[in-house]
Amino acid sequence: MTHPALNTLRGVALLILTAPAALALPGSPSQRAEFFATCAGRLAALETRQRATQSPDVGKTEALRADFDLLLEATLPDAVDYGMPPAQATQWRSLGWGEIATLLADADYSFDAGRAARARQMIDRRILDCNALILPNASGD
Repeated sequence: MTHPALNTLRGVALLILTAPAALALPGSPSQRAEFFATCAGRLAALETRQRATQSPDVGKTEALRADFDLLLEATLPDAVDYGMPPAQATQWRSLGWGEIATLLADADYSFDAGRAARARQMIDRRILDCNALILPNASGD
C-alpha cells in the first residue's frame, strides 16, 4: 500500500472511530466487509445516476464510494481469514448496486406517485445508513 493510501485509510479509520455511538460497526470481519461492499455498491449506483444527470453532488458521492472501496480493501484479508469466500465481496457490492438501481428506476419511472415517493425515501435511508458510518452527524442530528 502506498504512503498516501495508508494516510487516507488512517483518516477514514479515524472518522469511523469518531462516528456517533448509536452507530455500531458490525462485529465480525466478514460482517464489516459485507457492510463496506454493500455501501460501495449503493454509492456506485448513485454515482452513475448522478454522472448521467450531471448532478453537482457526484464528486461527494464518488469520494464517499472511494472511501468504502478502501475500507473494503483493508477489511478483506481479515474477512477471508475469518472464512469468507473471496468472491463474496463482489456479490455484496453487486447486490448494493442492484438495490439502489431498482429503487432509482421506481422513483423515476413508476406510474404510482406513492411508490415513487417511497422509493426515493428508501434510497435516502440506505445512503444515509452508509454516510452515517463515515460522516459525523450525517443523520442530521
